[in-house]
Amino acid sequence: MKILDLIRQFIKEYFIIFGLLIIGSVLIVPAETINRDYILLTMTFAALGDLPSIVFWSKSELTEESRHWRSIIHFVLLEAVILSYAGVTGFVNKIEEFAFFALQILIIYLLVRFITWRGDLATANKINKKLKNFKNIDS
Repeated sequence: MKILDLIRQFIKEYFIIFGLLIIGSVLIVPAETINRDYILLTMTFAALGDLPSIVFWSKSELTEESRHWRSIIHFVLLEAVILSYAGVTGFVNKIEEFAFFALQILIIYLLVRFITWRGDLATANKINKKLKNFKNIDS
């Protein structure tokens, strides 16, 4: 994966994560607690949640097994980074809050992976359709 592709992926996933966090906040958090500082904290969490994606970078194409292991490492790093930051900032304090927050991270992780997969699937289908058209024209 080229570094520019990695940066594009970072930017795309950052906005997906941030959007999901805002949507989740609007649905779960009382409206009066969503202020400028809350939005900035959400932006920080989205950026920190995107950083562990660096484990997917490789100069050569990843095998399916390598991609699977890197996904597991990515999720563990993601949980560690976000939960550590949440503890340091005082966003969560009790063990129950940490557990609930870890569950929220898991749900958001799965949603981001699903949205990214759907986008990649749509792109792959477009490419395949163009290749079929090109093959038909060439024949």
